[in-house]
Amino acid sequence: MNPDSEAVSFELQPSANASETALVTRTSADRGRPSASSLLNDRHPSDVVGDTESASGSRSSISRDSRCSSFPAPENQAASTTDEPLLKKTGKFLTGKDSWLWEITSLIFSAACVVAMVGVLIGVQGTSLSAWHLLIAPNTVISALATASKTSLLLPVTESISQLKWVHFNRAHRLRDMDLYNSASRGPLGALIFLFRLPLSLGALGAIITIVALGFDPFAQQLVSFPSRQAAMDNETASFKVSQAYESGAYWNYQNTVVDYTDFAMQGAILNGLFGSPSPRAFTCPTSNCAWPQNPSYLSLGAVGECKNVTQSTVNTCQSFQSTLSTDCTITTPGGFQLGSKREHESARFKFTQLNTTLASNDSNVDLINFAVWRALGTGNLSEFEVLECRLSLAGFLYSNVSVTQNTLNIQDETHLSLEPVNAANSGLNLFRPAGVDFPEQAMFAVHGADLTKIHKLLQQTFIAEAMFPFGDTTDLTGVTTDVLIAGNLSRIVEDIASGITERIRTGPNSTDSNGVAYQSETYINVNWPWITLPVLVVIGAAALLACSIISNSQHRGALWKSSNLAVLFHIVNGVGDYGHLPSSNDAPLASVEALAEKMRVSRGDNMEFTPSA
Repeated sequence: MNPDSEAVSFELQPSANASETALVTRTSADRGRPSASSLLNDRHPSDVVGDTESASGSRSSISRDSRCSSFPAPENQAASTTDEPLLKKTGKFLTGKDSWLWEITSLIFSAACVVAMVGVLIGVQGTSLSAWHLLIAPNTVISALATASKTSLLLPVTESISQLKWVHFNRAHRLRDMDLYNSASRGPLGALIFLFRLPLSLGALGAIITIVALGFDPFAQQLVSFPSRQAAMDNETASFKVSQAYESGAYWNYQNTVVDYTDFAMQGAILNGLFGSPSPRAFTCPTSNCAWPQNPSYLSLGAVGECKNVTQSTVNTCQSFQSTLSTDCTITTPGGFQLGSKREHESARFKFTQLNTTLASNDSNVDLINFAVWRALGTGNLSEFEVLECRLSLAGFLYSNVSVTQNTLNIQDETHLSLEPVNAANSGLNLFRPAGVDFPEQAMFAVHGADLTKIHKLLQQTFIAEAMFPFGDTTDLTGVTTDVLIAGNLSRIVEDIASGITERIRTGPNSTDSNGVAYQSETYINVNWPWITLPVLVVIGAAALLACSIISNSQHRGALWKSSNLAVLFHIVNGVGDYGHLPSSNDAPLASVEALAEKMRVSRGDNMEFTPSA
């Protein structure tokens, strides 16, 4: 330490008034010389309490009711004789301690953190979590940026509130407000009390920001979630087969016989449909979920089947023979089919027709089979029966919106196209096209004549049968399908057989693959954008608070004391005795101090003082 430098000390000493205490400033030079001058010139000399000490040491004392303190002037500077208010000294805007540089920088950093949050969120929105390659998780990055932004935000908010308390006392207010402003700048509890104790003001905006900022971190944590979705696999391909032709390899020999027919899967498809086990639709999906493009649609050849109950429109003509106790009936259907039923007396018992089917002439190679079925509904009564006309024919299929969900093939749009022959039936390729529909010329279908004949014979062996009740007579034309045709749901049977034929043609030797996309479940990053509103609004509010504080303080040309305790320490409160006296002890109860401050209404004077107001 420089031996020539002066040491300064502060002491509290009792004044002439027992209820008052004086702040005494001592320097090492005071002990050897008298005080040079006073830093602040008192406008009321009668209020100054002080004595000029002897040459052995000088002492200046300031009571609570005095307005200024006395300090020794530097030796190389003449004593000031002109009053110069300290309060009206405005510091530089961006440099030095008396500036807003740190607050503005801190606010810019806080805003930059929020902008960085938004940038990160935009970059990761909708991306797969596996594509995130940083060591820390994305929600951790957002949380770190939010914490940095909130922490940086505290400086401009608290300093703005602190500076506003000095502007607040440009007019007369309760001295207690000083403590409310200080508490509001320290945290949410003080800010909440501030809102209830003081009217709305610019400082209230700072208190609101302090309270709302509590939700900064929770809102930031809600920004990012990690749901699951179906994502396309790059190294896997789905497959859905279609076929516009059916040619198994069978052909006609010179004896007009079908040879080399080896497509036994077609026979199996027909029998599976007959016995209620239609072939499931085949597809290839490496995962449990796949999809195919909606455009173009997929054309394929197949078959459709239906049965109509024409019992009410059937003409039933019966003739009885008394000599033989028999009855013969002829049934004519609306489609021109003729079937017969009869009752016979043989070996002391009666026999009744239980089932009878007949086949129509195949005048079109579009029809695979066209037949009618008569079957009895009761036993021994030819008048209780039902008649159905059934048909299986070739058709085109237009598939759209094909997908696989949980290993189940779904075709949302499936259109059946009626076909018409392009050429006459022959032993070679039989060509078909959609009837009455405007399709391109390439929308053609083909079936080899040998395969058409083979399918027709397979269906004929399945549906053409006759049975008498009771069973067991050697003359009955019965087979393995008779029981199914007597008691089964013919409409469902015909539809299932048509589905089996369609599925076999679609996946047969002439099929082609339509490639789709395989999907698998993946975790992705989802941004819940509404949660960003609070951090953004808090930063905007803090910027508005700081800007308004700077403007307000500039208008009043106030010194930038902000939250400095020294500025408060050097301020003097005049007229305390007019509102009451504190206990003489230095340890006055806080309640007494607050009660006195609640009653006092003061405003700032020109110097570092609070002046009472009536």
